[in-house]
Amino acid sequence: MAFRIGVTGHRSSRLGADQIARIDAQVQSVLTMAARAAEGARRRYDREYADADPILYFVSALADGADTLAAKRALESGWRLLAPLPFSVETYARDFSGADRDEFEAMLDAADSIAELDGLRDSPMTEERAYLQAGLVTVDQSDVMIAIWDGEEARGVGGTAMIKEEALNAGKPVIWINAAADKPPVLIKPANVETPFSEEIFGEAIDSIIAPPPREEIEHSFAGQATRALFAYRTFSDERPHLFNWGSFFQFWEKTFAGKLPTVSLWNATPALEIKRARSSTLAQKLQSSPHDQAVFNDLIIPRFAWADHLAVHYGNLYRSSYFFNYIFAAAAVLFALIDLVASDFEFGSKTIFISIEVTIIVMILGVTIAGKRGRWHEKWIDYRQLAEELRQYRLYFLTLGRGVTEDIAQGEGGAAAGWVDWYFDATRREAGMTSGSFAAPEIRVIAETVLTEEIRPQIAYHDRKAHTLHAMEHRLHHLGEYAFGATLIVCLIYLVLAFNAGKETEFEKWAYGAKNDIKGMVTLLTGFLPSLGAAFFGIRVQGEFGSTAERSHATAAQLKTIASKFELLVDGDKPRLDVLRLRVEEAARAMLMENLDWRLLYISKPLNLPG
Repeated sequence: MAFRIGVTGHRSSRLGADQIARIDAQVQSVLTMAARAAEGARRRYDREYADADPILYFVSALADGADTLAAKRALESGWRLLAPLPFSVETYARDFSGADRDEFEAMLDAADSIAELDGLRDSPMTEERAYLQAGLVTVDQSDVMIAIWDGEEARGVGGTAMIKEEALNAGKPVIWINAAADKPPVLIKPANVETPFSEEIFGEAIDSIIAPPPREEIEHSFAGQATRALFAYRTFSDERPHLFNWGSFFQFWEKTFAGKLPTVSLWNATPALEIKRARSSTLAQKLQSSPHDQAVFNDLIIPRFAWADHLAVHYGNLYRSSYFFNYIFAAAAVLFALIDLVASDFEFGSKTIFISIEVTIIVMILGVTIAGKRGRWHEKWIDYRQLAEELRQYRLYFLTLGRGVTEDIAQGEGGAAAGWVDWYFDATRREAGMTSGSFAAPEIRVIAETVLTEEIRPQIAYHDRKAHTLHAMEHRLHHLGEYAFGATLIVCLIYLVLAFNAGKETEFEKWAYGAKNDIKGMVTLLTGFLPSLGAAFFGIRVQGEFGSTAERSHATAAQLKTIASKFELLVDGDKPRLDVLRLRVEEAARAMLMENLDWRLLYISKPLNLPG
């Protein structure tokens, strides 16, 4: 369990000397209440959170005055300091002198992570923008904000009043400690509703942030099943590695229908191997600017992403192999129901054997469908894929001081039941803390170039390949279905021609009469089996949504190509800026997450069912 409080406040010049002790005491009171609430929640939710003391982060830009006062109090109370500085340490240190300088340097030495933003001081406007950027990062890295504020309107860009409003707009509660008058703190909720501050009310606000998903059952409308979001999370936490590749059946037919060599492996990569590969990627290596980031990246973000991805692949393969199996073998069941009409002419097999095979196939189809429904393969595939994508994009957000995007991801059918995904992602994001390092122009250029070459361009290539493969599958399945129905028509026409010309007068009529009787069994077999085969191809197309998914991948690739060109401008620019980098990362991540959202909404209505 982790919880983060940030601070925004006035400089020393706007804090009355007679108010300092009172402000300090109120900050201490807030920190004490928060620590008690977090520990109480950890005990209350001991099944969902690790049996360890909560990680308490305090986020402060360390400006002289309220920021420094609150940060000092937090460090003395055992909180971990996250310091997003508006300028480089060397530049920022010029704001302090004497004892204040010593205190500033001591807090930097004690900080858990320090992010040196790329603020400039070449004009009053750029200096204000630097403080605004630091304030926005503080909001992004916090769950609750303390505003040490005199209640006056904002006097400039990046001031306390503006950052307080930004926090409320971002849905973060704000604790207002009056900087000018001896008044008790006030809790301001995101709708700008002021509530008298108390430990009970503050505890409820903290609980609403860190509490696990609800226990109530939530109906999956399309699946016709009720899901407890908390149960879904516990199921996820109890999962084990799945090494046998149950998706080999699907992968064989996928490659066959796509016109590729149908080679498959019966074994999945182990999660440990997947984690090792992700840790050795260029993206992971180039962007780790400190031992702190290496620990967060290698021991937190990558393992959780790789685990969710491993499970998503497993259940996706199970689900897709199942509906391929159901449709193809449903057509096979029809074949064995009719094959005796032909086999008896060749004295091959018996009606009892063929009906037994048909029954066996039907039982297998029923067994697969029941196992899929009870095992929630469809639901797990969708939820685990969503979580994996959120964690994958968070690699970029973490390393560029973003907060990650989860809005709208769990909306739509089945979204409420998947609320545990966003809860787990948010808990991971809080636990990760903040990246540490410099964001000067050379570092920004390296980050931009690495994200471009290691994430965006590979994703473009992936979506181009995916679109091509799925288009090929859609067209081949479409044509195979047409051929099956066309062949049925030809067989019927041949039989009708023979039947129309059958007789006992001419040699041709006699031949037609004999041929009609000879092929009667085969005609019945083909005119029953071929339409069922065509229906199976159609069912696979409808269930797989290959055409729609191909179009979405094509659109995503096109969108990412546009974003890639913006990254190229950033890499080639003389003075790349952090705010532009963060914007570009958000555009790229949102494009990929929205593709996943569209995919989710498309497939949530496609649970595993018996073939009609």
